[in-house]
Amino acid sequence: MIFDTHCHAYWRGLENREDEVRANMYAAGVLGVIQIGADIKSSRIALDTAVRWGSDTWCTVGIHPTDCQDAPEDSCETTINELERLRESRIDKVVGIGETGLDYFHLTPGWEALQKETQFVFFAAHARLAQRLNLPLIVHTRSAAADTIRAIKENGVRYAVIHCFSEDYRFAEELMDWSEDIYFSFSGILTFRNARAIHDAAARLPLNRILVETDAPFLVPVGAHKKNSVNEPAFTRYVLDSLKTLRAEPPEIVEQTVWENSLAFFRLPY
Repeated sequence: MIFDTHCHAYWRGLENREDEVRANMYAAGVLGVIQIGADIKSSRIALDTAVRWGSDTWCTVGIHPTDCQDAPEDSCETTINELERLRESRIDKVVGIGETGLDYFHLTPGWEALQKETQFVFFAAHARLAQRLNLPLIVHTRSAAADTIRAIKENGVRYAVIHCFSEDYRFAEELMDWSEDIYFSFSGILTFRNARAIHDAAARLPLNRILVETDAPFLVPVGAHKKNSVNEPAFTRYVLDSLKTLRAEPPEIVEQTVWENSLAFFRLPY
């Protein structure tokens, strides 16, 4: 049994293939999905998708750092209030806040300092909302490892997942020392041959802190990639299979534990 803990199955390339995407998912043994919001519009769509897909699908609501970095800081409160209203509309379906975080890869030349500051402001606001609602924070980090750790600690974030993990073991170790409730989710990057630091982290992390995801429609795993330019929840199987080759535990224990981790992390009555 497999759980795709982070996908955008409502995105371009997937939104018009819903029946096929779901059939592929079940055929691959992917029996649970979290649809992730990346701005107000997509958070609404993620929630609608979770409701429409039924009892095996949930969602989160949030603003991706690249979607907020040019926003006026005084718009942050209004945005967070809207996210909270979405959550209140279906507390059974909205099981996390985010994705939020820091992304320094897509900063605009000449505007870097302001955009970083705005990302911090929105991250802090997401963190406060997640803490108030007792929900996990879905953290995106790219080219911002040290500042992500700083933001997590300064905002008292103890219950979170580092999604699409692309750092090294030392990064994870520092966060594990900070909190027992921070998890690490591996995506299709885990299947890439040259992702050695990520392979090392996946092999060394405690198995009970690991999740898997697709980040669909992005990051098609090796194996699915020759015939597909668009990722989908079914391809979580490739990520999990790659994880199994890196772990010392028997493959069936890896699969069962990662499934149980997913339910425990999102507090799902599956």
